[in-house]
Amino acid sequence: MSTLAPIHARPDTTALLLCHAALRGEFARLAAACRAPGAEPLRAGITDHVALMLDVLHLLHEAEEDVLWPTLAGAAPYLRPELDALGAQRAALAVPIARVRLAAGTATTTAATSDPLGRLADPLAELATAVRAYLAAKEEVCLDAIHSLLPMSAWERFDEARRWCVPPAEQSRVEGVLLSYGSPEQLAHLRATTGRLQGFLALRLTLPAHHRRMRGVYGHLAAESTR
Repeated sequence: MSTLAPIHARPDTTALLLCHAALRGEFARLAAACRAPGAEPLRAGITDHVALMLDVLHLLHEAEEDVLWPTLAGAAPYLRPELDALGAQRAALAVPIARVRLAAGTATTTAATSDPLGRLADPLAELATAVRAYLAAKEEVCLDAIHSLLPMSAWERFDEARRWCVPPAEQSRVEGVLLSYGSPEQLAHLRATTGRLQGFLALRLTLPAHHRRMRGVYGHLAAESTR
């Protein structure tokens, strides 16, 4: 049986959109977690999850810079001004990212009495706002061009760069976060397109493990605020 993709195949952006949804949601949820009563006993889990989401954001940016932007610019030269503007907007994220890293590093190494976890909330909220604006602009500029113009070979390189640069020790954690933002339709689609065994493992093992880990991050929040 041939393994070649159909000639009409187009990039499937489901996993990318789950990544976007997770990035939009988690930095804001982490800010709320830092402000909420009862956060201090979960300090280690919260700061560890902050570090994980910063890694997810960094790896997405690397894959964009190395693969997605150059290929899109070649396939759709008319997008170059918009891609340049996106690049500048992404570069500007370095400031709120640095503030979160500094505050998270302090929160990790100091005691609650000398550095309340709430001091991490404002940098996280600032980053959440900036990330949401960047991702909205990116989707507006790029999604149609990805679907209609990007060669499947280039999309596969981008998707591999985004996924396989995740350290093995973090892969299940990252997958759990992303899957937790999936709608029933998106999860059914992923299960159908990633193979029976992989889909079974993702939904029956990865998600339950993720929910257990998140009790150490968001366990002090109201039940409706957790995933």
